[in-house]
Amino acid sequence: IIDIIQGLLTKGYAYEVDKSIYFSVPTFHKYGQLSGNVSLDQARTLTLLESDPNKKDPRDFALWKKAEPGRDMKWASPWGYGFPGWHIECSAMSNRYLGCEQDIHTGGVDNIFPHHEDEVAQSEAAFGMPYVNYWIHGQHLLADGVKMAKSAGNEFTLANLEERGFDPLAFRYLCLTVKYRNRLNFTFSALKASQKALTRLRDLVASWKCTGQNNQPDPSLMSTWKTKFWDAANNDLNLARALGTVWDLASSKLPANTKLNLLLDFDELLGLDLNKYAAIEKLPRDTQKKVIVRHDHRTNGEFKTSDAIRKELSEGGLIVRDTISGTYFRSKTILERQSARWAAVSSSREVESFISHSATKSFSFILVATNYYQDVRRCIKSITSNCSAYDLEIIIVDNGSTDGTSEQLDKLQKKNPYIKLIHCDHQLGDAQAKNIGLKQSLGHIILMLDTCVELKGDVLLKIANQLEDTRVGAVGTWGLLSENLNHFHEEVDFGEIDALQGYCFAFRRNILSTVGLMRECFRFYRILDIDFSFQIKDKGYKILADGSLPMLRHKHRQWKSLREAERDELSKKNF
Repeated sequence: IIDIIQGLLTKGYAYEVDKSIYFSVPTFHKYGQLSGNVSLDQARTLTLLESDPNKKDPRDFALWKKAEPGRDMKWASPWGYGFPGWHIECSAMSNRYLGCEQDIHTGGVDNIFPHHEDEVAQSEAAFGMPYVNYWIHGQHLLADGVKMAKSAGNEFTLANLEERGFDPLAFRYLCLTVKYRNRLNFTFSALKASQKALTRLRDLVASWKCTGQNNQPDPSLMSTWKTKFWDAANNDLNLARALGTVWDLASSKLPANTKLNLLLDFDELLGLDLNKYAAIEKLPRDTQKKVIVRHDHRTNGEFKTSDAIRKELSEGGLIVRDTISGTYFRSKTILERQSARWAAVSSSREVESFISHSATKSFSFILVATNYYQDVRRCIKSITSNCSAYDLEIIIVDNGSTDGTSEQLDKLQKKNPYIKLIHCDHQLGDAQAKNIGLKQSLGHIILMLDTCVELKGDVLLKIANQLEDTRVGAVGTWGLLSENLNHFHEEVDFGEIDALQGYCFAFRRNILSTVGLMRECFRFYRILDIDFSFQIKDKGYKILADGSLPMLRHKHRQWKSLREAERDELSKKNF
């Protein structure tokens, strides 16, 4: 680093001010060619230029900074103790390990300016030759349409995907469907589709292996397909188009072994490890016997018996497919086994809405469960103990639970006739999860309850009486008042209020046709209740609090599990 900086000083590309060294942007005439920010005004529109009185030009950037008193990370230099600038570190490391010139340099689009622009300037000024031949800048990865972040609850690792039954290579397949210059919006719906497509490719590889193992691939037929695939890949790494060629190949009339050899050749670039699935799976002896017996029945035209054995094998976790050349079989994927247990949704858009339907129940309770089964069970038990005299339903949205709550709720649903259970394959935002319940409800009156709430008596009669007044939009136990609508810290339990807290939120279902569903930009539950309250008030309804409703609010586990900094961050994002 110091050698490069000294060279830039000697060549007149850098200057020293108070033991700090700066690169002089005006001395490098190619500055701005990478990003297009060739003028000071253009640079200002893209980023906030650092305010530093030592700079001769606002675009200049630090190569070496003087260490301030008390700084731990500092190093000796010809200019005194200090530390390197961000950009010079990259130039120095790449020069040491790759040389003065690089063929390909990758990075995110957010690094184009100022980082990569500055990297080019200092490197080419120092070494006197082109720095990079090809820049490849990848666009951002989003999750459910927003930036992926742990604090937003939409950050996932490959280990998280595996826990939910997905093969990590399904995510790789998903990435292949979008060109690197375009944003990729990660959703579990898209990941499911990618998992199915990947499984289909693996099935094809295995079936082609069975069908074409005695045939040699035809080189004359392969040439055209290779050209088509590699033309796409070599055209600015257009892997999405190359993947399209793979599916064109799969549906072509080429011989099986020719398709197999082409696909495995293409997979050297795609990296889907398809060759691992070219081998025929070994089965336990008993299962193997059933497959043979089924094949014999099918050959003899005894299709009813054959289908019965296929069903038995499927229930045991084996996929059986019949091809022209014979029978192909494999074990079900984890996701296929999970799907056999219960269907799961990836967003509220996948759920049918009954809002325009006439009510078929008197009351609908809506509970969103995210782990903590004991809390959910306590809440459900209090409902059935105190309200069983009414015609009601309990809609539970299992919001991506990972602690065994999903399995426990599935068992409970089979025993409790009131319960309607909807599984989500990952944790959705709180508004989206509640909207699933709202869309599925068929009660005349809806009561959204937090799972920390326990009913201590009949709450439905009083709620129904209060909602007979059509001027009342919503009723709940815990209300909020605000003097200026900026802060809602005053908790009240009686009378007309500004907003209801989401622990208990009751309203007539028919107001949803005018009020609408909850706004799904709210991922965290905090502030969501206030926003929905004002959606209701905006339509001319008033909101009431009634602290006499017999219910108890226990410790809120989700809130208590968060550190104070996480609470603040999540709440801030919900404003």
